[in-house]
Amino acid sequence: MAETSLNTVVGDHDLCAWQPVRGVVWVQTRNPNHARRLAKRSDGRLVAVGVAGGYLKTFEFLHSLTWAVRLLKRYVAAETTANAALARAI
Repeated sequence: MAETSLNTVVGDHDLCAWQPVRGVVWVQTRNPNHARRLAKRSDGRLVAVGVAGGYLKTFEFLHSLTWAVRLLKRYVAAETTANAALARAI
């Protein structure tokens, strides 16, 4: 991944990440399942919770944005795989 500037957002409305300062990544989600997985990680901490306008949690990790991109891809892939059986059943 090429060098990205600070505060460049990657991801989508449901799960995204950005780097407010070098070496720190914030991951934000509107999905309770993603939030549960992020909260279980020992390398991060909850930094913000939104109450107005819907479910929203933001976590901080001491990693690079490249790490966050890989994390987001894993989480989105796991969500797609987990729901694939439901889509076939319908």
